[in-house]
Amino acid sequence: MKIAIVADVDTVNCFKLGGLEHVYTVENAEEAEERISELLETPDFALIIMTDHIANRIRATINEVTEEQEYPLIISIPSVSGASPLALDSINELIKRKTGIELKL
Repeated sequence: MKIAIVADVDTVNCFKLGGLEHVYTVENAEEAEERISELLETPDFALIIMTDHIANRIRATINEVTEEQEYPLIISIPSVSGASPLALDSINELIKRKTGIELKL
């Protein structure tokens, strides 16, 4: 199973330095949705990482994918500018939907 990141150039470069092979730079929501669609055509991906900034703009697409398919999981991480308050809620909801366990943080 593979891991991919779809994010801004700064975040992508950090993951490249960390050795991640499947890194994709996007500049807007439309590019992100196109890249997600392309990644969904390949069943090898177990995890797609996105920055909060991009994920919040395509939340409907992300929710649709995570509801309909077991894999890939799509999670959002903070960008260089900091975390979004929605990000923690999104990860908690994803864990609750997939495992039935509710995290209290």
